[in-house]
Amino acid sequence: MRKITAVTFDLWDTLIQEHPGGSDRLAKLRIEKIGSLLSSRGIIHSKDEIGSAYKKTGDFLELTWSKRRDMPVHDQVLFMLSSIDDKLACKLSRQDLAAVERIYAECILDNPPRMLPGAKEALRSVKENGYRTGLISNTGRTPGSALRLVMDGMGIVGFFDTMTFSNEILVRKPSEGAFRVTLDRLRVLPRAAVHIGDDCDGDILGAKKVGMHAIQIVSPGARRSSEADSCVDALDSVIESIARL
Repeated sequence: MRKITAVTFDLWDTLIQEHPGGSDRLAKLRIEKIGSLLSSRGIIHSKDEIGSAYKKTGDFLELTWSKRRDMPVHDQVLFMLSSIDDKLACKLSRQDLAAVERIYAECILDNPPRMLPGAKEALRSVKENGYRTGLISNTGRTPGSALRLVMDGMGIVGFFDTMTFSNEILVRKPSEGAFRVTLDRLRVLPRAAVHIGDDCDGDILGAKKVGMHAIQIVSPGARRSSEADSCVDALDSVIESIARL
């Protein structure tokens, strides 16, 4: 009987990657579209006002993330609107507030990331070899609901038995909770699972702390983790690395 029965993957910079300048383009899209929606309702705020509130929201998120916690999009949007005007959310109908949330969450669909070379092939190989599969991803402003749409468009959603996004469970890697939730969903013990990711702390140390094996995907010039069971330069080496565990 083989030692490993389940494989979990990180998302960002392991399977997909933002295009250069992607964050700035998304910020501009969100600010412009939210401004246009507010203007259409007779609520006028300049791009500078909305941009300042967007930055304040980012600063608050960074503080929250530093504590390994996360916020749902609804709370992020309420914080941003209150940073523009503390009564702004109350001026919007339930439908308009939902529309602002959709803009905030789904702008990534207008400027999607790219899938990294070998990602789909690696996922297919893992599934074809009979492993149970999970995704464990920290999110930024873009929530799991939108990332599922992005991944569906790339044709990789179906490779996963379960997907865990930090904005939905409110904790972030390297918190043990992010890994334990996923292992519970996969019904597998930590020692029978391996996590694959690029980040030394969030992915490798987080997985090792909970008792999983860990394989690091190392891009050129990146720091290699001394805690990883294996370090590989490309996703096409993943299956061989898992088999050696």
